[in-house]
Amino acid sequence: MQLSRLRISLGAALLGSLTLAGCGGGSSSKFEGSVVTGQVLMGPQYPADTSGGPVSGATVCAYAFLANGSPLYTISTATSPYSYYNSPAAICQTTGANGSFSFNLINGVYGPVLLQATVGSYAFGSSSALKSYTLNTLTSTALNLPSNTSPAPVNYFIATNTTLQAVIDVGGGGTVSTNITPLTTFAVARSNPINGFTVTAYQSNLSNVAAQLGINGVTNLATAIPGNSASDPNGTYGQAMLGVEQYLATMTPNGSNADDPYGANLLNWTNLGTVSADYSSAYNAANGTSQTFSFN
Repeated sequence: MQLSRLRISLGAALLGSLTLAGCGGGSSSKFEGSVVTGQVLMGPQYPADTSGGPVSGATVCAYAFLANGSPLYTISTATSPYSYYNSPAAICQTTGANGSFSFNLINGVYGPVLLQATVGSYAFGSSSALKSYTLNTLTSTALNLPSNTSPAPVNYFIATNTTLQAVIDVGGGGTVSTNITPLTTFAVARSNPINGFTVTAYQSNLSNVAAQLGINGVTNLATAIPGNSASDPNGTYGQAMLGVEQYLATMTPNGSNADDPYGANLLNWTNLGTVSADYSSAYNAANGTSQTFSFN
């Protein structure tokens, strides 16, 4: 393993229970590496655009979980920015113009695998005022996170990895697909991976997040395309993603609202009272509605 400096990234980010993941070689075909595909999506760029708000040029990396359910990280909160040991389960890939990625997991990876997307750029705004935003590279200092507290915040693993995240469940061989979006990131944060992640909890939280954001008619947040008539027939997934994009555009440094710099609390699913009020305002501004959200 190599010691790496954690670069915290954010927008201008985990599916039936199986055996827990491990790393190492294996001659059985059951342990052969799987092909992983998907897209990194921020949402439809504006109401008339159903392309899914692709994040191009994002770096997507995969990490296996330890037997206790924690990702294969050892995070040191005594440094700033935070440092960590990691053992990638594949060579990191860069997304294309449509946010797509594809890579092969190494042999011996079996069970849940954490996907993280960092950096990259996406477009948001009306057709007449389309703007380009980037997933900013941040440090724990920029996010004003505690550097050495005991006990650590509940979600400190997420708080020190403010990226877009999702999880796949690898059974050995074949192709496994998932999109990586802010909403899959919410589900990761709610699953508290530092305390022992399970795919069952992640699946449950995907459904929980959908309910809390008023999304209906969508079978699976991890594979649906927001705004796409086939997988988002009522358009509610697309509306929720527009709310997220508007939220991020409103918060500093993109906008002037300093309640949640870089949207870290939203993606980490923390400080929910303030986040709920600000998201309600952003959602209504983006969708021309008057809804109130109260996250938990």
